Amino acid sequence: MRGAGLTIISLAAAVSTVLAGSKISTSRPADKEGQYPRLGACPDPHACIFPPDVSTFLPGAYFDLRVELHAYDKDTSNPTPAAYKEFKTTIRKDRGDWVDINTFFKIKTQPKIENWNFDWIDSIETQYASILNSTRKPVEVAVASRAWRKLKINTPGNYEVKVQYGPKQSYTAMYTIVEPKKPKKKAKNVILFISDGTNVGMITAARALARKHTSGKYESLLTFEDFDHLGHVITNSLDSLVTDSANSASSYATGHKSSVNCLGVYADSSPSSFDDPKVELITELIRRRQPKKAIGIVSTAYGQDATPAAFTSHTRRRSTAAEITDQIINGVGNWTNSVVPDVWMAGGAEYFTGPLALNKKNYYESFKKAGYNVVMDKKSLTSNKKKSDKLLGVFRKSNLDVWFERNLFSNNTVGNKAHPDLSGADALGSNQPGLSDMTIAALEVLKKRGGEDGFFMMAEAASVDKQLHKFDFPRAWAELIEMDVTIKNTIAWLKKNGEYEDTLILLTADHAHSFDVWGSVDSDYIMSHEDASDMRNAIGISSQAGWPGYFDTNGDGFPDNWSPKISLAAGTNNGPDHYEAWQTSIKGPRAPTVLGEFGNYVGNPNDAAGKNGAGLHFENNLPHGEDQGQHSMSDVFLYANGPSSELFKKTYENWELFFKITEALDIQKPTKNE
Repeated sequence: MRGAGLTIISLAAAVSTVLAGSKISTSRPADKEGQYPRLGACPDPHACIFPPDVSTFLPGAYFDLRVELHAYDKDTSNPTPAAYKEFKTTIRKDRGDWVDINTFFKIKTQPKIENWNFDWIDSIETQYASILNSTRKPVEVAVASRAWRKLKINTPGNYEVKVQYGPKQSYTAMYTIVEPKKPKKKAKNVILFISDGTNVGMITAARALARKHTSGKYESLLTFEDFDHLGHVITNSLDSLVTDSANSASSYATGHKSSVNCLGVYADSSPSSFDDPKVELITELIRRRQPKKAIGIVSTAYGQDATPAAFTSHTRRRSTAAEITDQIINGVGNWTNSVVPDVWMAGGAEYFTGPLALNKKNYYESFKKAGYNVVMDKKSLTSNKKKSDKLLGVFRKSNLDVWFERNLFSNNTVGNKAHPDLSGADALGSNQPGLSDMTIAALEVLKKRGGEDGFFMMAEAASVDKQLHKFDFPRAWAELIEMDVTIKNTIAWLKKNGEYEDTLILLTADHAHSFDVWGSVDSDYIMSHEDASDMRNAIGISSQAGWPGYFDTNGDGFPDNWSPKISLAAGTNNGPDHYEAWQTSIKGPRAPTVLGEFGNYVGNPNDAAGKNGAGLHFENNLPHGEDQGQHSMSDVFLYANGPSSELFKKTYENWELFFKITEALDIQKPTKNE
């Protein structure tokens, strides 16, 4: 058991963990081996503390504290033991005296013990019992828990929180409250661009498509490749090697690693998705410490999706879209300052009104009453004259259509019945704004509303990830190139409006896919042969990996021709059964898999990007029931430009991005009012 006698790292060492990139003390126990933990971040046989061990906080940042005790018997033929009746929680600073947690935080009434049960799926045999004909059943766990809400610690140092649940049974977690740092040059504005799911291989491919080269030398690189600094970000989550967009974006937004599907919380075991221990978002912190600064959220996804929601919401399940919509404008009751962004633009109209909206409420009217100018198409957005008003842009049900459908194949959007007013009319691709349109329109409002106090904006190219999941590589490349064009236009806007020298611009991904290019492919050859062994000859490797036929003669940043004779032999290393002929689908995004007769997913014979169901066969290498490609654990890039950009070089973990941005904005120190 871990108790009071552990060696604690010095304050200086703890601070260096965050501010200089060094790692945690070797005095802390390593994560345990295993794929089926009882609950993430619960290494003790019976006790859990959230936030978990080695969590790091800014002075005065809000957090919830939850302690759980688990009673269970892994022999499932035995009854579940009774839940723990009582336990004691204490805290101490820098190895001083232990103090009752309620006394330390000046809480007059001890929170009541909550009780519930949950099922622990403890093995592969349990997870896939029906498939494996196993009799294994989940282990029932009886929980006793207390939660302390909206706590903060203002004084830097090392703190231990201990739960004592038996005469000789205790578990201790260590927290570090860092010494606040001031930037060498404060950033008035921060723009955080997130290209969801993008890895270095995707950047290399986009460069080959979008930039002219002569004798193998590029005349220019992608816009962001000229930024001042380049770093690498480690992406894993708290309890998983491979993250999803929710907890990875949440790490950027909070400075805390969490679990898959979590937004602004640590995942506890309770039935509710909304009582999990919360941690303060950077947008909430800005609202407290620089309240006049404007905040903007822009995404090409539905706006309740993981990445944009990570900057406005607190929930254990990213799928709770109706509640996430409510939190955008109303925040979370009895927590900290609501974000209420000055600008919010994305898709997701079905959660603003109609049967899927929370309590079928009309949130368009709520936003209008709160002073928002509401726009629903590209024309209304680009002609917006109300720069001083808050701006809500909702342009489609679900995700916005991708660049292909908005710019090349708008006819594919006819009949989608996705108009944001839910009238049943179409949201034509040509009527939807792109990432650049939304970003520039957001900047116009943010500059007006933030004034001398500046702004913070997160802008996401969401469908790089969404198209990579379905192996639609041309559409994924176009989404990344659109991000590059957006950054180019953003820089031009900043310079024109006198904001460039005061703006920190960041580009990163929340996680990677295992995408790479291993050669070129002759599209004509592969389409004229039936036998797979002949098709493979279409792939040029090594000295035969000649240049693809993508050219940008009109200078708009995008290739003029998306179906050249020579394209890229590209792919990912994980996915379900599918066929690959490296064709550009003109009838809509790919649907590479269909459900087979035995409940597994097989290659789609009507896949528009294959060869009428032919092409090279890629076999399933994922668990049963997976119908699309998965993320990878690869590090991702971070390009940084402008004031304090030097903070973002080298290699660091995703949660550290929060601390670097808060340093750049000079909001690490509590204000006098705190």
